[in-house]
Amino acid sequence: MKYSLDTLAELVKINMEESSPACGSATLPEVDSVGIDFYIREKIPEAVVKVFMAAPSYLLEQTDMRPGAVLKRFQNGSGEVLLPSDLLKMTLFRMQGWERPVSRFIDENHPAAELQNNIYSMGGVSKPVAVITHGSAGNRVLRYYSLPPEVRNHKIEEALYVRLPDFSGPVEINEVLLPSVTYCAAALVYEITGEHERASVMNRRVVVQ
Repeated sequence: MKYSLDTLAELVKINMEESSPACGSATLPEVDSVGIDFYIREKIPEAVVKVFMAAPSYLLEQTDMRPGAVLKRFQNGSGEVLLPSDLLKMTLFRMQGWERPVSRFIDENHPAAELQNNIYSMGGVSKPVAVITHGSAGNRVLRYYSLPPEVRNHKIEEALYVRLPDFSGPVEINEVLLPSVTYCAAALVYEITGEHERASVMNRRVVVQ
């Protein structure tokens, strides 16, 4: 279901108002004479991204990355794919010829990423590896490992990703994730106001993190 920023802000305020009596106050705070509504709206995008990053893929709207994908093949059987500029996170990737897809992606700082520089330890068709890193032009790319070096035609079989939400309009949020988004936003606001006890209470109610 799609939720506007106004609707999400109201839900966050309800969560904060419900927590106030338990924490010894019935009114919402202000920060430097700025109404709390401003900070709620500022923190909602951060909360959505935080919850989406932690959420399982089946609770998120996914987009096929294959149309228009730019792929580069390397001589050792690995390759790289330019990632979309609106990517929040990858959820599934599979090259034609692999025995299974990759659903867990690592970055260049992961210990397993270093192993991909050696032809004897890098991923293959039975245990493929996908690394999210940066290409020579500075753009984000997915480096995949790998296919047999003799395979000359590399083709993506599956590639799904979650888009970075566009907050200029209503945002698609699964109803299962909605409470976590609003509690997370409330916790972020309470961190701004310095009310760490309230922030802790809100964070404990975030079930996806």
